[in-house]
Amino acid sequence: FFSPKMALASQGVTVDRALAFLRDPATKDIHKYLYLRFAQQFSPKLFYDILLCHVQEVLPYVYTPTVGEACQYYCNLPIVPQGMRLTLQDKGQILTKLKTWTQPLVKVVVVTDGERILGLGDLGAGGLGIS
Repeated sequence: FFSPKMALASQGVTVDRALAFLRDPATKDIHKYLYLRFAQQFSPKLFYDILLCHVQEVLPYVYTPTVGEACQYYCNLPIVPQGMRLTLQDKGQILTKLKTWTQPLVKVVVVTDGERILGLGDLGAGGLGIS
């Protein structure tokens, strides 16, 4: 089982080591996506240093085509969401679910039916992976 958090921690947090991981052809693209998501969460400076200095190289892992795969399997990926999913199954429980949100400041709320998210097709609630 691939653990992006362990990969990030075990390498020591440097741009060069992160790029070596991302450039390894044996590493699956979805694992590169997860690695960058964990970097964004646990080491934002590293994430943005990589993204800003190597945008063409890493863009395929944080956007198309890899984000499409990530959205398809979003519910099964070992990541902490940066948003909250509300689906039809939450009907009658929405207020309860909203009260579980722990972030003190909400800057943006996006409501969508999930159709045609950025040209990726109908991803439903799994489209949260684009966030």
